[in-house]
Amino acid sequence: MSAPRGGTRPPERFPFWGVLAVPAGIVFGTLIGVLLGALFGIAGIGAAIGAGIGIGVGLALLAAAIVVASAKD
Repeated sequence: MSAPRGGTRPPERFPFWGVLAVPAGIVFGTLIGVLLGALFGIAGIGAAIGAGIGIGVGLALLAAAIVVASAKD
């Protein structure tokens, strides 16, 4: 067997959406929280709650990406 050439990359095993799950969850959760918080009168609390929910959703998607990556052969 020969070594891989410089121009070829090994196939990626981890899904790209799993890499972006937590940062995107934080950003979109905070934005949605600010909007809903402003609607109800307190944007800061909405941002904090939205960021917390975004982190939770991002971690759930990250866990799903880990499962998908481990199932690939």
